[in-house]
Amino acid sequence: MSEWISVDDKLPDDFEEILYFCMNDHGKKTMMMGHREKGYWTHCCMFYSTVTLNKLVTVTHWMPLPEYPQ
Repeated sequence: MSEWISVDDKLPDDFEEILYFCMNDHGKKTMMMGHREKGYWTHCCMFYSTVTLNKLVTVTHWMPLPEYPQ
């Protein structure tokens, strides 16, 4: 199983499908699936710039998705 990677240590490659952990300024925590592309996080086909995302949530950790089942 994959381990969580801090965004302070490493960011995912562009277009790498990942699971990421984030928190809003009220302490609400959630996990989302998506990818990063040139500084933009994606989730459910909605694009947020890092500036906009940082106003909504703070991404702290991420991990690669497991392989698809055979």
